[in-house]
Amino acid sequence: MRAVVMNNELSVIRQRFNDGDTQVADRLPGAIRDSWLRCANQTIQMSGQLEYAYIRPDNLKELKFKNSRLLNISNRHVEQLFQAVAGAGWSVLLTDKDCTALQVRQASRLGNTRIASAFRDGVILNESTVGTTAMSCAVNSKQFSRVFGAEHYQQQHNSFHCAAAPVFDHLGRLCGSLDITNENSQNDMAVFYMLETCARNIQKSLILDLSDSYVLEIIPSSGQFGDITNLLLAITPEGRMTGCNEAASTFITDQRRFYETSFSDLFSSDFQSLSSRRAINGEPFYLTLHSGVTLASRVISLPHEDKNLARCKGKIKPVASGKKEPDTTFGDEGLKNSVARGAKVLNRLPVMLYGESGVGKEVTARHLHDASQCNGKFISINCASIPENLIESELFGYQPGAFTGADKKGFKGRIAEADRGTLFLDEIGDMPLALQSRLLRVLETREVSPLGSAREHKVDFQLICATNVDLKVAIEEGRFRRDLYFRLKGFEIPIKPLRERSDKLAIARRILNKDCQCKKHLSAEVAEFIERHTWPGNIRELRNVLLYADAIGEESKEVATYELPEEYQSCRGILVQTHESALKHTTSGRLLDQASQDLINQVVEDCKGNISQAAKKLGISRATLYRKLAKERDQNSDNKCTTHG
Repeated sequence: MRAVVMNNELSVIRQRFNDGDTQVADRLPGAIRDSWLRCANQTIQMSGQLEYAYIRPDNLKELKFKNSRLLNISNRHVEQLFQAVAGAGWSVLLTDKDCTALQVRQASRLGNTRIASAFRDGVILNESTVGTTAMSCAVNSKQFSRVFGAEHYQQQHNSFHCAAAPVFDHLGRLCGSLDITNENSQNDMAVFYMLETCARNIQKSLILDLSDSYVLEIIPSSGQFGDITNLLLAITPEGRMTGCNEAASTFITDQRRFYETSFSDLFSSDFQSLSSRRAINGEPFYLTLHSGVTLASRVISLPHEDKNLARCKGKIKPVASGKKEPDTTFGDEGLKNSVARGAKVLNRLPVMLYGESGVGKEVTARHLHDASQCNGKFISINCASIPENLIESELFGYQPGAFTGADKKGFKGRIAEADRGTLFLDEIGDMPLALQSRLLRVLETREVSPLGSAREHKVDFQLICATNVDLKVAIEEGRFRRDLYFRLKGFEIPIKPLRERSDKLAIARRILNKDCQCKKHLSAEVAEFIERHTWPGNIRELRNVLLYADAIGEESKEVATYELPEEYQSCRGILVQTHESALKHTTSGRLLDQASQDLINQVVEDCKGNISQAAKKLGISRATLYRKLAKERDQNSDNKCTTHG
């Protein structure tokens, strides 16, 4: 926050400056000091009567036409700002880059008629005409500026209290200023924050208006999506930069070279990531600068043709859950065929998915929903994760005040939300018996009644269920209703555990391409490990292993064995390739347990102390190698103590 110059001190500064002591201006805030000095060089008088000048009506019409894009896009932002601050006596004024008023919103209680005359479209408020103002300071400094009372150069403006923010266009060029003015001195930081936010939102809207471009929102460091300090970049489908906000131009690129800049000039990431299903759905992903810095990003606006694609039925559509899993059907022809047949019958029959935990039942359900050409929502609910006393209200909804702690507005329920869409009931075998009866009735009548209501509501939805238990056994044990079982037994799709699938490598590559930041391929050793490992956690386990390797791995073109989580180091059963023939016939597990410390030391010595290179040759992680070396040092230290004790 800048220092505030007190009124008494300002009076002295003004008097001395007017008498020719220009050095006294150094006691003013920088932007105001610079403005005063410019005014003095132009021999503008500090006192005396000031008559405002206006451009001619025909010139004003031409000026507004020239700035029509700015006016059209800024109109709602200016109006929102005015509605927020007018009650406190603030007037709002938008100018072009030369400080000529384009749009004015005047507070009703602005009593000074001379000041009020400055709030008209077409009034010329540049520095050479009216002296120091918040607008001229913001335009010249390209920063938020505040000019209160006698800080104005022209004495007639000493009753003004103003603040202004520069407005930049989609290329980061100055295109105007946004000013708020009050007759009363109000050092209200909340109002100033709203002013700056409004100016930034105008630029954001100018960037989003680029219909031929992707618009990326990038988090520069800590923060979250939606912050006004985030970077915005507009990029054509050909990879050419078409726009950026001030934060992006400062953080990423030299503005003088902006017109020559392409996506590949800034990022080492694949440009095609912008047009992926994940990006088009607005889901976060990562971009990497050539420096190696990784930035969280998301697409917030699409080129016109991609917007049309996103609207197409059965194409890219947002989903209710935020889970990001690999494509389970990739490479498995049997599962592909089952999903294709299931999608054909889904609008007429329920579909039941069988499989162990982690095989991708929910992802398969999403594929069924997408392939069915259903226009409605995909609503997922896990029957095992919701407490028994809450699952009824979650599924069927409730009226306001239906029970203690109920939302005052009520809740329509997940079944009602799935109307004209798809309802996915995961872990259906864990649904309480009492609810099984209610669900059976809904399936038979296609009507749902919220808790606390006697009124039935018609619903129409596709139903997919999934379970990892044998429902026939559950029926025999009295845990599942036989009649509900046969009602759900429409079309069954068994999903193999990962250990039994022939497409494990295809799934792994899909995960690397879709979910990992560094686009790598699998080394031969890791590919062999993936084929041999039993994967008790199925696809979920495989994904976590690859994400770990991606996160801690070095910059290379392949995923290496030493980048895998440590618990997989001794169980992968892979032949480790090293420079020693003895190591060529030693598994990594035996290497950790049985190889001599002398051999490890020899490898480190051969690699000239390069731990990363030595770990790679030994087929172990760097952390494991560091521990082995530290353990040897500790043992040597203990031995010395024993010898000399």
